[in-house]
Amino acid sequence: MKLMTGLLSVMIFSASAKMPGFDIYVGDVELHDNRLKVSHLKALTKRSEYDNQPLFMPDGDSLLYTAALTSKKDGQKDGQKDGQKRVQMAEQTDSIFVSLKTGQVSNLTNSIESEYSPTLMPAGKSFSVIRAADNKQKLWRYPLNPEKQFSELASELLTNINPVGYHAWVDSNRVMLFVLGEPNTLQLVDIQTQTSQVLDENIGPSLFAIPLSSLMSYTASIGKGEDIQWQLKSYHPETGQIERLTTLPSGAYYYAWAGNGYAIAAVDSILMQWDKTNTDKGWQTFADVSDVCPKGVTRLATNSNNSKIALVCSL
Repeated sequence: MKLMTGLLSVMIFSASAKMPGFDIYVGDVELHDNRLKVSHLKALTKRSEYDNQPLFMPDGDSLLYTAALTSKKDGQKDGQKDGQKRVQMAEQTDSIFVSLKTGQVSNLTNSIESEYSPTLMPAGKSFSVIRAADNKQKLWRYPLNPEKQFSELASELLTNINPVGYHAWVDSNRVMLFVLGEPNTLQLVDIQTQTSQVLDENIGPSLFAIPLSSLMSYTASIGKGEDIQWQLKSYHPETGQIERLTTLPSGAYYYAWAGNGYAIAAVDSILMQWDKTNTDKGWQTFADVSDVCPKGVTRLATNSNNSKIALVCSL
């Protein structure tokens, strides 16, 4: 299985740049006899472009995701005089809101820059993104209102920390960041003081708050090449304690938390679960989605009440 790691480096798109294609499927999920059950999977997106990074909203019936769109940018050829410009067609990404109940779709960022990883902020009135512009990847904030577009009201949250790949909010003032480098590091950042603390290194892209707890989670790699393993770890924001929870199944790169507190991951088209309260069972298969995702699942997510699931399918 070829692992798509998303933002592995600063991504500046040219007219010829083309991102890999993914589709998002959404279905029902329920817990039956301690096993998650998936049904009624339907395509939320159905095109050859990049649709990825789904995030359910608190209502459980709407979500945000990242979509690659083609935009026009002004460019200037070498030798052209000032004022003589040409129009370039370039691919960039925006943050999309969709209601599963009404079918409403809104582009919440609608900018000429690229935004990734839309994440609801703790107060619930804004969402944060990784914004790629000017050879940098920084953490930005946008107001959350699907009825309007507020790109002119976007604001930069962190001035000096760059390049950021992924993030997860601890509380209204603290955020965990995947910061790209040699090696990639996990950093805890204070927004008010603009200071950071390195917590771990060689980490993966999936950062989350663990449901039904006060802990955060992330993955860190051990080994190299074909022997690499991804350890799932917890971090306590108040005590600073880090603990190893388990190791992801061989072939899994991303993980998420189901609303009931199970860790979930995908190996090719097989979905697997891990119950932190019953670790003796290890990772267990709960669904085979090869009929809708024959080329494999990368990211996955459920809503907080554990009734809906979203899968990112490779094309």
